[in-house]
Amino acid sequence: MEEKEKKGVYRLIYSKENRVWQIKKDGAKRTIASYPVKDDALKRIKELSETNEMSYIVHKKDGKFQKK
Repeated sequence: MEEKEKKGVYRLIYSKENRVWQIKKDGAKRTIASYPVKDDALKRIKELSETNEMSYIVHKKDGKFQKK
């Protein structure tokens, strides 16, 4: 688990401005991907985290943590 922390963390965040779920990497300015449906974004963030051996954090629409 410690190695995953070193590589970084993906975050699934809701953008109220754009009304989409965005996948971002901690420290990065750009959004990796945007999805109108949370389930689609969840599927993609899980794929990314497995491929790149990174962990991810899911936020609720209000910005609070849903799960790590």
